Amino acid sequence: MQPNFRTRIPPPPPADGRRAGRADTADPLGCRAVERLLCELWSAHFGHRVSPYDDFFDLGGDSLAITTIVAAARERGLRVRSSAALRHPTPARLAEHLTLGGPGAGGTPTGPPRALALDPGAAAAVSAPDWTAADVRPEPIAEGDPAAPLFVVHSDRHVRAERAAVARWTGGRAAHGYALPGARGPIPPFGSVGEVAERLLADLRGRRPDGPYRLAGFGLGAVVALELARRLRGSGAEVALLALVAPPAGPAPGEPDAGPDDLLGRRLALLAGRFGLTGGESLAEIHDRIAEEEWYDGTVGPGDLPRLQLAWARLASAVRAHAYEPYDGRALLFLDGPDPHPAERAWAGAARPPDVHRLDHGLESPLAVIHDPQVAETMRKALDV
Repeated sequence: MQPNFRTRIPPPPPADGRRAGRADTADPLGCRAVERLLCELWSAHFGHRVSPYDDFFDLGGDSLAITTIVAAARERGLRVRSSAALRHPTPARLAEHLTLGGPGAGGTPTGPPRALALDPGAAAAVSAPDWTAADVRPEPIAEGDPAAPLFVVHSDRHVRAERAAVARWTGGRAAHGYALPGARGPIPPFGSVGEVAERLLADLRGRRPDGPYRLAGFGLGAVVALELARRLRGSGAEVALLALVAPPAGPAPGEPDAGPDDLLGRRLALLAGRFGLTGGESLAEIHDRIAEEEWYDGTVGPGDLPRLQLAWARLASAVRAHAYEPYDGRALLFLDGPDPHPAERAWAGAARPPDVHRLDHGLESPLAVIHDPQVAETMRKALDV
């Protein structure tokens, strides 16, 4: 039986938590649009190109400079306070604060995109009765030495950026990428991360019966990759490398349980802020905005968007319920922020803890980690071993 996915959509944020918008219109700005505007203003002030991840203070900024930049932003219709700009010292951080509902963010309240919400009947229509070969067939990322390939489990978004990053890592090594369930068609049935890993494991064993195996995963796919590696080692196979890039942080301490329908509601609220949606856009309009930001590749059409959000919610719910079991193999863990990550429990008491790289982008978006030069350099060296 399919779960009831009558999405509980959070209400629009209150007046003191409004999202960024233009002063002369009710239309909100999406996160990337705010980010681009901030980069433009900072570049004009400092006299050279500023990237979304450049730190205001590292650039030589001070309180006088922030006052000047904030005044320029307000002239361009962006509601922002000096205190917020000082607390979020990169264009990317400040843009997320303003558009994703951070406390004290200024702008226009928005509503979740209703076109993406699915009632139970529609949810059943995008679900499949069983897995198919297409669900577990990897696509080539990089050509090269087939004797020591890298197998990647992608996340639910930014797959194009992930593929480009992996291609920079490989240095003449073949690489193949698995999609998450539901990414290419109707959502196959699963109730746990272990079920997803087992399906991919059967395909992986068929393509490469013997190790050593080299695995990597992004986002939710990182949790699946960890479970794949654990099962391979449990069967006696050699896993030469496991890399987890920006895995989800999991629920905050004391946060109540959230099922797929609650998570879907949160996802839709996030999309509203991320892409400047007011709630009444059609699927075609939402698709145009998402495509501009390259969340999905060119194979995704407007009609695919509700399914993709539901597929994410189901797997995100399974990841939140996932019990990280011990893993004692060689691993790299790339995290955004200083906080301990739930995946680190998989190495509790292990003789060989993971090589943890804590980056300091401080963003909801994983793009900064995906593109980070430190990640690329570390992965190239690890794959050369």
